[in-house]
Parts: sequence; structure tokens; C-alpha cells
Amino acid sequence: MTDQDPAAPAVDLLGAVAYGALTAFTRLAADAALAPDIAGRAEMAALAAVEMAHVERIRAHLDTRGVDLVTSMAPFAPVLDSFAARTASREWGEALVGAYVGRTLAVDLVAATGAADGAADDLGGELLRGPDAGREASGESGFDAFAERAVRDVAVDEQTRGRLAMWGRRLLGETLAAAAEVLDAHPQAASALLGGTSRAAVFKALKSRHSKRLAALGL
Repeated sequence: MTDQDPAAPAVDLLGAVAYGALTAFTRLAADAALAPDIAGRAEMAALAAVEMAHVERIRAHLDTRGVDLVTSMAPFAPVLDSFAARTASREWGEALVGAYVGRTLAVDLVAATGAADGAADDLGGELLRGPDAGREASGESGFDAFAERAVRDVAVDEQTRGRLAMWGRRLLGETLAAAAEVLDAHPQAASALLGGTSRAAVFKALKSRHSKRLAALGL
């Protein structure tokens, strides 16, 4: 891709989204091992499968345009790998909070910019937002109800609730820092995503939505 290639911004952004989904798949698969029972393991594994399916949809989309998926993802690996290392779950409560708030952040990011609604054919809204984006954003997915019950079971005392609330806030801070780093390092992806929306406005909307998600968990 060259700077003059009109498809480059779309490829950049889809590469970032694909690597984000791949990173989420890896994290959720690891988090499944932290589950105390089969039900929790199955819920995490199902979310991981959804993320991997998202990667494959982007692969198919890029294949039709002669773009290699791995090549498109590679520039985003350093930032997102570092983010994944900093936000790895240490126990089941952190895994639940991370899955509950983390999997909707990408949906919220795109919703805050309006990029998916105004996307061109080469930048399909569904590919940006991911599968089940509407249900996830509105809290209607089956996992939400499971996680809300499971967090209540785990957070049985004020100390645990406070610790998990701090973890949720840290996840947001780390996500915003990683997003800012990606946008700074990849101006074409930033342009394709933000369009005429200011970064400050997008991040403000993310913070608001994130607070509501934590409140729904009782945190």
C-alpha cells in the first residue's frame, strides 16, 4: 500500500480491527481456563469463537481485494500485544469484568465515531463493529446476563467489589492509551475511523458508556 492508494485507510483500519479481534480471542481462550466451572468455561469459549469468526470474515473481505490478512495486521501487533500483556486477567473476577466491558469497547468506539454508519463499501460497518454489535452495545447478549450474575457471586464483599471496580477503570485507561497510540502511529487508520469526529469527543463517549457498563455489574 502507498499513501496514494485510496483503499489504504480501509485496509489499515480493518487490519487493526482484525488484530484486535485476534487478541481478544487469545485472551478469552486463556480466561476460559480461569473459570471455576463448566458453565463459565463454555461462556468464555463461546465469546472466543465469536472473535475468531470476526477475524475470518475480515480475512474473506480482504482476500477479495487481494490483501493479505497477516500483512494488514502486522503493523498493529506491537501496541496490541503490549496492551494484552498489561491487561491479562489474573483470576476469574477480572476475567468476567474484562470480558463484559472489554468486548464492547470496540463496538462503542465505532459507534462514537459514526464510522460504521457512513462506511464505504470497502469499509463495511459490520466488519468494523463485529458480530452481534447491536445486542452487545445495548446489553442484550446472553453473556451479559451470565456475567452480571457471576460477578455478583464473586463480589460478595466490599473489598472485592472495590478491587474489581478499579480493574474495570484500569481496563478503560489502558484501552484509551492503546487506542491513542494506534491513532498517532497510523494516521490513515485514524482518518478512516474518526472522519470529522474529534478524538476527545470519542473518548468522552467511551468513558460514559464504560461507566454505565460497570454500574450494570454493580461496580
